[in-house]
Amino acid sequence: MNYIVALPLDVKLAEFLGKGGSENSITYYNRKTVDDVMSFLAPTSIEEKFYAVAEVLTVAGQVVMSTANVDRIFGELLVACSLLGKHVIFTKDNSIDAFLSSVKLADFELSEKGELLLKIAAKKPSAPERATRVDIDKAFNVKGIGMVALGIVTKGAVRVHDELYHGAAKVTVRSIQSQDVDIQEAGIGTRVGLALKGIGADEIDKGDLLTNEPNQKVGKLSASLEISKLSKEEMLVGKSYTLVSNFSVSRATVESVSAGACGFKLEKALALQAGDEFLLIREQVPRIFAKGRVAP
Repeated sequence: MNYIVALPLDVKLAEFLGKGGSENSITYYNRKTVDDVMSFLAPTSIEEKFYAVAEVLTVAGQVVMSTANVDRIFGELLVACSLLGKHVIFTKDNSIDAFLSSVKLADFELSEKGELLLKIAAKKPSAPERATRVDIDKAFNVKGIGMVALGIVTKGAVRVHDELYHGAAKVTVRSIQSQDVDIQEAGIGTRVGLALKGIGADEIDKGDLLTNEPNQKVGKLSASLEISKLSKEEMLVGKSYTLVSNFSVSRATVESVSAGACGFKLEKALALQAGDEFLLIREQVPRIFAKGRVAP
């Protein structure tokens, strides 16, 4: 079984749980056991690239929150977790009762560090879907192989020789690697390297999708919105925020406001699909203050 886990705080905990791998705005820490492969995603620098916090939280299936430092940033990320509603595991380094009393978490538990892997494995990823989707975070050329795209299987499964769409163009999966091992198929929650035919590395951007149906980038979107009561933010036409969904990031300006929903104009067109969740970031604390869901 494969697991994608957000680990937004505590580099020492990340190093305890996995071996450091590739990094950009996100550093990957990988752990392979007899039955499971776990990829822990940590922001490489919270303050320099705060949007990376929202990236790891939206793309992951569950979250591990270190309580080694119960500070302002911990409180901010707790607000973000309460918006997403994902399974959260807190370490037992310090008491967080006061923080938990101020937010509502739908699904959480406490754990000793030595039990974290067992608790993560107990939460199985959702059942495979018929649709296939890979969210891409990096693409480059490899001598002797060709174009390789790194990403995460977020829906269904991808197989060698599959024909997938990048936008409206078809590409072919020549080979698949995960954890430096060649495999024939990768299911949901797998961190993959895909050797692709029919596309160049300069044609793929971070946040692009590979899907089994044509997909397109959007410059505008409508979305339902849930705003944290702790933020006291009023959505007004003309206000601008950073919108983050998985590996997609753009400034987003409010164009319309209605009860529980907003329309946004994006500074950068993004490969978003109906039902995708995103987080909004502002300058004031808590910086992550709202969750949205893209409308059809």
